Amino acid sequence: MMKLSTTLLEGDLLSHAQNIRGSSADLPLRTYSRLVSFISHVVFTGIYFQRRVREHMATLIPERDWLQDVIHPDELQAWDPQTGPCCTSAAFKLNLRGTPLDDWNVSASRVFTNHFLATHSDSYYDTWENRETVLHRSQTYIKTLIKLYRQKFIGSDVAHQNKLAQRQRARKTALYHRRRDLTFAYRQMEPQRRMLEDLGVDGMSSDEEVKTRDGIQYLILVPKWRAPVLTPWLRVFDSLYLRHRNQDEHGDQRGCLPRRRGASTKESSSRKFVPGLPINAYRADWLEQQLDIANIVHPTAPQLYTHDPALAQLALNPYH
Repeated sequence: MMKLSTTLLEGDLLSHAQNIRGSSADLPLRTYSRLVSFISHVVFTGIYFQRRVREHMATLIPERDWLQDVIHPDELQAWDPQTGPCCTSAAFKLNLRGTPLDDWNVSASRVFTNHFLATHSDSYYDTWENRETVLHRSQTYIKTLIKLYRQKFIGSDVAHQNKLAQRQRARKTALYHRRRDLTFAYRQMEPQRRMLEDLGVDGMSSDEEVKTRDGIQYLILVPKWRAPVLTPWLRVFDSLYLRHRNQDEHGDQRGCLPRRRGASTKESSSRKFVPGLPINAYRADWLEQQLDIANIVHPTAPQLYTHDPALAQLALNPYH
């Protein structure tokens, strides 16, 4: 739960709500409470909160240096993620030549989160939920800074790679929604829908475009953090989706069938993972490499990744 702050903007908003109630004796207490709750929601989760993140980062790096003060490649190569943070709040640096979720920038965003919550302890409790919120907002802003840096200093080759990455992300998002939509066709899959929603888009595998004589093939890239038990569990969704699409009784089936994806021994290079999942959703060897499992990964109790036996049998032959 977030504390109410006493900054000027928040004080003005809450004072305005009190004035509204005071000017109308007929305004119910419940309506007033909802108004205050709405104002608090806007203050802490909307544009204002993002602005606080930007302003706080400005105290760590002067604005004039954001697109010039880039870490030296030797400094980047010499740093070992297993030894501790990449920098300190007193010497805060971002890797604008990298990606928002590379090792350096992930470490820097955690340094920023620690400093932000310590500085604003009168406004925000230091909870796991608030840490995740600040971390996400800071990484979003780092992504913006990297984009500005690339537009200013880097040419068309990087722009092409960015387009490929955007297409890859779009396919990953479509895969998630296709699997989730499928669960509404079978009432037995309601528990699996909730488990799938916990995984979200970032829990899905991505793919890599490879040009061959027969056209473009898409090779599956499984997230390096994800436990092998999830792969067959997710493939049942895909098999049932094909079966659902191939049944004439469902009428007009607009849109193309899903792209055929081929198996691959490669893993996704993305550092991003989904926190707060059952502990058996993570690979054991990946968990062992994390520095602060309880606060960063935040795993929960194990859960069985299974399907209704009748549906699992249907998935064995999706074309009949």
